Amino acid sequence: MKLDYDSLPTLMLVAAGLFVMFASPPTVNYEGVETSGKFVPGDENELNGNSYVLADDKYMDIVQQSTDAYNARDWDAMESLYRDEFVENMAEGMTNYFDNEVEILNMDIYSMLPVKIQGSDITRVLTWATEDRLFKNGQKERHNLFEIYYIDEEGKLGGWNQWYTANPDPEFTSHGLPEGGKFVGRNPENEYSGRPFVFSNRGEVEKLESMLALMNDMNADGALEYFTDPFTFNDAEVTHENLKELIAGRKSQNWDAWAMIPIKIKDTDPQSGLIVWSTAKVESNEGNVWEADVSETYFFDLDGKISSVTQYAKPLSSTEDSEE
Repeated sequence: MKLDYDSLPTLMLVAAGLFVMFASPPTVNYEGVETSGKFVPGDENELNGNSYVLADDKYMDIVQQSTDAYNARDWDAMESLYRDEFVENMAEGMTNYFDNEVEILNMDIYSMLPVKIQGSDITRVLTWATEDRLFKNGQKERHNLFEIYYIDEEGKLGGWNQWYTANPDPEFTSHGLPEGGKFVGRNPENEYSGRPFVFSNRGEVEKLESMLALMNDMNADGALEYFTDPFTFNDAEVTHENLKELIAGRKSQNWDAWAMIPIKIKDTDPQSGLIVWSTAKVESNEGNVWEADVSETYFFDLDGKISSVTQYAKPLSSTEDSEE
């Protein structure tokens, strides 16, 4: 076959065209869109209603430099990237965190988007990342992170906002989970059997502290405001009058709660329980003294009143007993 050198330029152009047609990524037509979104913090903000525009990629490099320094636990490298105000506020806490609390940090940013609000000199870099933390005490954490970094017109970071979700897998997270344990019930066939517990937040701790303070002051009427009438104590029914008589028979009491955990079964109504550990000392009008370590569970009804108490006590030896 004889090759026609005169036709080579044409053949090369055709080949080049075919290469571009099949190898180049398709061009996306954004129809002239240059701005998008809206910033709506409220009418009092002068930027309210302004759109976002894409910012220069150089701001992503600044965020990545900060992340690299963070992973290396290198505060000196980090502070060179931040505004003076941030450094002054964060230096002590960050150096202590790096030097004394964490052993390994690994934040891996997998997506970044630099944007500006029209009319603003501040660049915002939105990032999505995963982060593994290993603490010196053996605690470990894995988080999915969304962060917004703020960079001024001089290219200095002013700080960031962070939102996260914790990985629930105990292989990666040991710092505490949003739910745990298991409720089975005395009758395993009940509808709640197998559900985990979650923390309750109906003010149970504050109510118990107030109630115990009133009881320690021998103010039965005040303390009874926190109980239903009647309520149950270790499966026995107790009325308000019963409790008043009990308090009237005491010369003094000091009930010191030193640990309290408010919980409820997940995905149920707001009824909740409060697990309490206390040290108690009660002196009767006759001079008899009862001291014990006490474990109790207080049950709060839908109205936030104590409807039931279950108590277990371990008597403590007196000083005289311990010397014999």
